[in-house]
Amino acid sequence: MGNENSQLSGLKIDERPTETTDFWSHFQATISDSCRYFSLKDDGSVSVFKGEVVLGPLWIAATPLEKCSNNLLKYRHPCIVRYVSSWQQRTFHLVTEYIQPLSQVLNEQTPLQICIGLNNILRALVFLHEQAGVSHNNVSISSIYVSGDGQWKLGGLQYLCTFNDLNPSYLKHARIHRYDKAVDPDEESQELTSKVDQYAYAVLVFDAFKGRNDGDVPYLKEFKKFCKDCLQNSNPVNRPNLSEILQHDFFNHEFISIYKFLYYLPLKKEEDKSQFFSNILTNLKHYDEETVAKQLGGLLLSRLTLLDATARRDVIPYILKPKNERLQNEDSTGFFSLGVFKEHVKPRLLQLFGVRDSQVRMILLVHFTKFVHVFSHDELSHHILPELLLGIKDVDDNLVASTLVCLSELVPILGADTVIGGKRSKFFTDGRPKTNSMLNDTSNMHKDVRYPTTKSLGDFRCSEVYDTNVALMFEKTMALNERPTPVGGEAQDEDKNAEPSTSILTDSEEEWGDWDNPNRQLTLESDKIDVIENNSSIGNNDKGNLMQKVEHSISIEKPLTDRTLLQKAAMEAKKHIVDISELDIKSTKIDFKRNVDEFDFFADMTPVIEKQNIVTETDKLQDISSKLNFVPDEDCDENDGWGENWN
Repeated sequence: MGNENSQLSGLKIDERPTETTDFWSHFQATISDSCRYFSLKDDGSVSVFKGEVVLGPLWIAATPLEKCSNNLLKYRHPCIVRYVSSWQQRTFHLVTEYIQPLSQVLNEQTPLQICIGLNNILRALVFLHEQAGVSHNNVSISSIYVSGDGQWKLGGLQYLCTFNDLNPSYLKHARIHRYDKAVDPDEESQELTSKVDQYAYAVLVFDAFKGRNDGDVPYLKEFKKFCKDCLQNSNPVNRPNLSEILQHDFFNHEFISIYKFLYYLPLKKEEDKSQFFSNILTNLKHYDEETVAKQLGGLLLSRLTLLDATARRDVIPYILKPKNERLQNEDSTGFFSLGVFKEHVKPRLLQLFGVRDSQVRMILLVHFTKFVHVFSHDELSHHILPELLLGIKDVDDNLVASTLVCLSELVPILGADTVIGGKRSKFFTDGRPKTNSMLNDTSNMHKDVRYPTTKSLGDFRCSEVYDTNVALMFEKTMALNERPTPVGGEAQDEDKNAEPSTSILTDSEEEWGDWDNPNRQLTLESDKIDVIENNSSIGNNDKGNLMQKVEHSISIEKPLTDRTLLQKAAMEAKKHIVDISELDIKSTKIDFKRNVDEFDFFADMTPVIEKQNIVTETDKLQDISSKLNFVPDEDCDENDGWGENWN
């Protein structure tokens, strides 16, 4: 202490001071070796005070900051600012835990927080008076600080002295820098000087609750009257001891009682602790959750609370789970909302992951899935993951197994490369066939992925007007892909339906549709010839009309590619067929009664040599009765009909 070599390594001090007084400048700073110091912030925040040179009879031996530093180092108490380090470098430097001046955050404090804060300051004064035998002599808002977890801490110990050294002369020398309202007007004329802090504490109560309603805290009005009549009594003899103030109802209502029970938990009996933790959440629901989280969050997640069996069953599962606003009526919902959880509970969890206690670590691992989503990517990768990787090297099999489960939760968030590390290779392949069933299996495995539903043609917007009947027929064809009728199936259908109706014939034709034949023109022309030859019973005029209609349907096939036009052309040609039996194959009857000698069996074997006829475009209609004399159109491509793959 006091040596330049005592300066902390890795200390980074802010340029602008948080507070400047006559004695020092208060700066916020960060330190890399933050694991040794209590700080809610994960960056190792601390407070640094740089002293100023002050002249006066009290500061001959040491500056005010040096006296304050010596007293902080000497008198340790949970309600007194925690000393960290100090050194001399040009000026005196003091490092403490992360604190803020109360004057800067007092307006943000709730009445219950102020009540607990006054209780902390009173307990610190009781410690100094009754156990240390010293007097503070400067109790005011300027000497009180708020730590990172919202606890009020007593500071400003530069005027502290023992009761033996406390006399009117000392108080006179110190009055120049003391808070005027906290000084008794008759202080110099009074012989008893040991009750100076009682008077100043009463002034602190009035300043802290300035502008607040008396009904905000139970017994606040009665306590103010007590401070006015007793603590500020003109006769110091009538002022009570500080320990007697703790017995007032103002410091013993329900919220304060819960705070005191958690604070003095090691002194409680097992029966009392079991009953307390069974009802604590029900009692705390009546208070503001942010006040509860800020004032009681650290105590609810303390090591002693985590190790209590009743607390682990009735309290910890709800404290470690953020409240889901959509499941407020569920019994399994958490106690704190997500915003309050992130602000006050998450920093505690980051600290707890650094605790080398297997029981504490197991509690965190069991409830890891409840709060893992509140951490940022950097917090998980730089703080949580290193601690979990350390856990898999432990000799405790249960701890290792639970740690591996938590690591699996980090893989979807951080990625396997970050969690596992090292080089990875693909050893497994997906052996499923690439079919629609594979897509269905994938959708079942990822139920949260929503695929678009199937829509009909009518659901899509279209700039053209289309026929609804045609659209419906197209949808039926696409949805119902039937197998083609096997060879010979037509004959079986004719046996079952001896007299099929025209409507059934029409429907069957529409169902077959177009077979995408590239030689469609040649096929239709051949069908036309078959129809004309087989329907010999139709007259010449009817034949001509039928031939013209079929020829017309063939002529419009090339420019029009619409499927419906082809079907209409085929139906027009079949309307002229009177009887379906006309399409049957005609056989020539042989009269076996004739003499066998009169029948010439070799008549059709006589060779006939004829001159080859050249068929032109004008002669096509005359020679249409013979399929063998068919000559394709000149406009028809000779490669048309083969297709790209004719194997």
